[in-house]
Amino acid sequence: MAVSSGCSAHDGGRKPAGRHATSKTARAEPAQKGERKPEPKTAAQFVARAREAMRAEKGWTFALRGSESAVMQGQAPSSATYAATVHRTTAPVALQQTGTVTTSKGEHKPEAVYVVGGTGYVKEGAEGWKKGPLSDPDIANEVEDPLAELDAFAVYAKSATVNRTAAGVRLRVSASGWQLSAARNRPALERAVREAEPTLAQLRKAGVTATDSQITLKSLTETWDLGDGAQGYRVTSHRYAFTFLVPFHGGDIAVSQEVRADNRGVFDGQVALPSAVE
Repeated sequence: MAVSSGCSAHDGGRKPAGRHATSKTARAEPAQKGERKPEPKTAAQFVARAREAMRAEKGWTFALRGSESAVMQGQAPSSATYAATVHRTTAPVALQQTGTVTTSKGEHKPEAVYVVGGTGYVKEGAEGWKKGPLSDPDIANEVEDPLAELDAFAVYAKSATVNRTAAGVRLRVSASGWQLSAARNRPALERAVREAEPTLAQLRKAGVTATDSQITLKSLTETWDLGDGAQGYRVTSHRYAFTFLVPFHGGDIAVSQEVRADNRGVFDGQVALPSAVE
């Protein structure tokens, strides 16, 4: 089993509340006037500073891009791309995500996602609104909340590598070789498992019989780029990518996803549900 950056089979760690569980943690107490904070050294310390910097503002805007696919050698891939703008407020906690899904056939479908009061609301194309708790995978898979992701990352950040960049600091976790059955219980892999489940369910309906112990994680990388100390190490970008290999007819179906969120600056507005939402 080839594993790096803290996804060892012997690595401990508590299970996070979930990928999109919105943090209700109170804002960090400000440092005493004139007090100089020690320079962070470990990944966990950088994440703590980043969370503090992000919570210090009323809200943030992120540019989101993503893609997902299921590819079998010799066949046309089934794929889709996604582009959206995310407004995320910190007090109160709320999220507005509006974008467009584009399929490999060239079809375009608008999508709107809101999180208000701990409940997620999703509208795809001409369909009606659906809502549910963030613990519902069908809702959670539609929500892209970089601040909630940062809170989840804090659980396993001690496993990340730390590298200085020209703009600040880069934290990265990577893994490979895990069986799907074992990956379900790894904090760093839980998001990948949950995101892959809908595609795996479709493959099973189509006749793929591979069991969880036969499906393996080919690769996973999660990367956080943070600004420098003058910016409080605030998040500048977050990237998450994974590929699972599903055995089928002597070959493999590669189930992949990649998401990138880039920080576009402070958001001073408010997030409110559209009047059409029941």
